[in-house]
Amino acid sequence: MASVDNSYSRLVLWLKVALPLAALAILSTLFLLAKALDPEAAIPYADVDVEQLLRDQGITRPSFGGVTPDGAALSISAAAIRPGESIRNEVIGTELEATIDLPGGTSVRITSPEGTIDMAAKVVLLQGGARLESSIGYTVESANIVTRYDEVRVATGEAVEATGPGGRITAGAMGLDRNAANGAYVLVFKDSVRLIYEPQP
Repeated sequence: MASVDNSYSRLVLWLKVALPLAALAILSTLFLLAKALDPEAAIPYADVDVEQLLRDQGITRPSFGGVTPDGAALSISAAAIRPGESIRNEVIGTELEATIDLPGGTSVRITSPEGTIDMAAKVVLLQGGARLESSIGYTVESANIVTRYDEVRVATGEAVEATGPGGRITAGAMGLDRNAANGAYVLVFKDSVRLIYEPQP
């Protein structure tokens, strides 16, 4: 029995010495085999302009609109909007789209690469080359088009070029007006209107 105890004690003493030495040998091996650290090879950081990010904070894919008392449905959407820099309650948008579904079944779609939205006045300025397309076959192009999203009101600020069932039209301005007699909405061209009639084949 005593010999067993002596053997156990010797084993414990041997392990107390051998195990720390083995651990030290393993650590030494790790340090010897490890690659030298290159300070220039640190984790790369993205080249980000923090101030620009703060300026450009906004909302992506927003849309909003409403319905007028006479039943016209209005909607505005954009790829992104961000706060304006000078005017309060104004936002700047990209890839703007305004859609007007009129009570009689006619629809109007206006698009532009950029524009501004006055949230207080509920006015949208589509600019940078605006395009209006109506479901009755008219396409109107102008430098900018102004519309609202609380009532049906559309107007151009500059000259227009249009194509439609009757041919090609150029004019100094265009608007979407309501006919007082029957309540229907019609496209009205104004100021030096010129029509080039192109009969349908």
